[in-house]
Amino acid sequence: MNQGRRKKKKKWPWILLLLVAAAIFTFLQLRGTVRQGYKEAQAAQRDIATYYTFSGNLTPVLDEIQTSKEQLKVKEVYVAQGDLVRENDPLLRATDGTRVTARSPGTLETLFVEADDTLQPGGQIARIVDYDRLEVSVDVDEYDIGALKIGKQGEVYINALDLKVPGSVREIAREATLSGGVSFYGVKLQISAEDNIRSGMSAEVKILKEEAKGVLSLNLNVISFDDDNNPYVLVRENEKDMVRRYIVTGVSDGVYVQIISGLQENETVYYADMDMMRFFGPPSSFRSGRE
Repeated sequence: MNQGRRKKKKKWPWILLLLVAAAIFTFLQLRGTVRQGYKEAQAAQRDIATYYTFSGNLTPVLDEIQTSKEQLKVKEVYVAQGDLVRENDPLLRATDGTRVTARSPGTLETLFVEADDTLQPGGQIARIVDYDRLEVSVDVDEYDIGALKIGKQGEVYINALDLKVPGSVREIAREATLSGGVSFYGVKLQISAEDNIRSGMSAEVKILKEEAKGVLSLNLNVISFDDDNNPYVLVRENEKDMVRRYIVTGVSDGVYVQIISGLQENETVYYADMDMMRFFGPPSSFRSGRE
């Protein structure tokens, strides 16, 4: 019985040896795939831009309640709730003949007075909302606020309408609100209100951050990084050898990156499919360009 058990135990080293041999074979096959599986890409000119992005909601630029400047008794009201008024249109007449006019244009959302009412100084007359001038309000953190200024242009995307309209910074708050240890400043961008744009709709704002036009560039997937995080690409020195060429990069939009130096236009670079080379190491035909 003991001899039979010893014979069975002797099979395990052979099984382990077969597993190791299979692993080595697979490794060598994959390294061969890396050597043969290069793809090509060319450095080309294109425009690259990056943007600040913010989210917010549309609100009227003007939404105010007009009040009485003095005490008066209302004799006649000339408007009704929902009416459109222009600046200086008459709203009411007092018993002493005084006429009160609209201080701003818009829609009379709420009318607070009627004939025979007595108004005290500061008494509410009407809420006037100008829906022809809308703005989107966004919160900008302290790290980005320095890049914005009054009049800076941006693009406003209205989610509900799948519509893009231009906008410009109209107001930047001087005081911040604190959230999660970061200070945020309220920023308002005015847009042109089309007929189908409504107050309260959600919107996404894009404002240009960096831009490089007509610059040499590569897809980010083509670029590798060494242990010190220095970017490089592979170029073919001859039919067999790949050389590591270090490059200097600039503006990146997350897909393409500007190549400041290290490559010429239309120069071909090589990269391994599925990034296998970074996992298994460079093939034997590869050498560093800094050696």
